[in-house]
Amino acid sequence: MKRLLLTLCLFAGLAPLSLSQDEETINKLFQDAIEAMGGEAYLNVADMVSTGQYFLFDQEGRNSPMIRFTDYTKLPDKSRFESGNRKKELDIEVFNLEKNEGWILEGQKPVREAKPDEMKGFKEAVKHALDNIIRFRYKDPENKLFYLGPGEGHDVTLEVVKIVDPENDETIVYFDRISKLPARVEYRAVDSRGVRRRFVVEFSQWHVIQGVKTPLRVDVFVNGRRYRQIFTNQITYNNNLQDSFFSKPLPAK
Repeated sequence: MKRLLLTLCLFAGLAPLSLSQDEETINKLFQDAIEAMGGEAYLNVADMVSTGQYFLFDQEGRNSPMIRFTDYTKLPDKSRFESGNRKKELDIEVFNLEKNEGWILEGQKPVREAKPDEMKGFKEAVKHALDNIIRFRYKDPENKLFYLGPGEGHDVTLEVVKIVDPENDETIVYFDRISKLPARVEYRAVDSRGVRRRFVVEFSQWHVIQGVKTPLRVDVFVNGRRYRQIFTNQITYNNNLQDSFFSKPLPAK
C-alpha cells in the first residue's frame, strides 16, 4: 500500500486527475455498491436481527471455542449484542448513542453502565461500520473523499477510496471491481491503553436475503493478526425494533 500511495503521489504531480473526475469515480463506486447490495431494498433497511457464531484468536493464531450470538441493530446507532452458549449466562451489551447510553450485563452479575472506553469503542465501531459508511458517511459534506485507484498484488481487482472526516479520522474502503461489492474496510483506532491499532474488516460469502445482498462471513484483523471471525446463520431485516428494546437489560431468570 505504501508503494501504491507513493506511485499515486508521483503520478499526481505529473498528470493529476481533475476533482470532478475523482468525484465522479467515487460516486459511481458507492452507487454501484448500493445497487449490488440491493438498491432500494438495501437503503430501506431500518433494522436487522442476526444469529450465528464467532471465534476469537490469540497472539499465536489459535481460535477460541465457538461462541453463539444474537445481534439486534437499529440503524444508525443502536445495538443489543447477546453472546454466550448458555441462555441464563449470556453477556449482553446494549448501546444507544442517540441517548449516549450503554450497559453491560455479564452473565448473572449486576448490570453496570458502560465505561467511557467501552462507549468510545462502540462509537468507533459505529463510525466504521460498513452500513453507516455506505448509507451516510460517504455523502456527508463535512467528509473529504479521495480516490486512491486500483489495488496492487492480490488486491489488483479492488478499487480504493479513502474517507477523511473533520477529526482527521481515515477510513479506507475497498470495492471489488467485478462484483461491485465492498470487500474490505480499513481504519485505525486508539484502544483503552492509548495504543493505536490498525483494523481491517473483510466481507465474504454474500447471499441475497429479503432482496438485500448480505455478507454472511466477516473476518476482523488487528495489526495484521486475525482477531475475530464471524459467521451469520440467519438474518432478518425490518423487524420493527422499538427504541425501548435498547434500554437497560435484565438478567435471565
